[in-house]
Amino acid sequence: MKVLRSVASIVVSYAVVFVLVLISDPILNRLFPGQAAPGKIPPTLVLEISTAIFAVASILGGWLCVRLAPANTSLHLLILFILGEIAGAIPAFINWNNGWPHWYPISWLLAWPICLWIGGLGRRTGTRTAVAVGAD
Repeated sequence: MKVLRSVASIVVSYAVVFVLVLISDPILNRLFPGQAAPGKIPPTLVLEISTAIFAVASILGGWLCVRLAPANTSLHLLILFILGEIAGAIPAFINWNNGWPHWYPISWLLAWPICLWIGGLGRRTGTRTAVAVGAD
């Protein structure tokens, strides 16, 4: 059962990030009509917003991974990191000369481990905050 939960923590976390990024595309297309259309290279502002959405989704993915992991959260984050880097490097390599700005896939590949790590801090530092009242 522990192995299943380990695998699920990684797969579910990756799927959540993937789905959030995927559903952001039509939203960006509505916010920026004609600029974020499929098959068209969006302007820099749209790419920056997309990268910010990816970063927030990645933080959530890192947090979710360590929350679902049964033990050894660092190992789970490492596996999620490797999976995401491979999944991100392949399209970056394939589309390198297709007109997209090179900073875009590089920023995603750099943001992924940093944002996973930030999200993973939620488990290590605890989710509850103690508040001192009347400490006179």
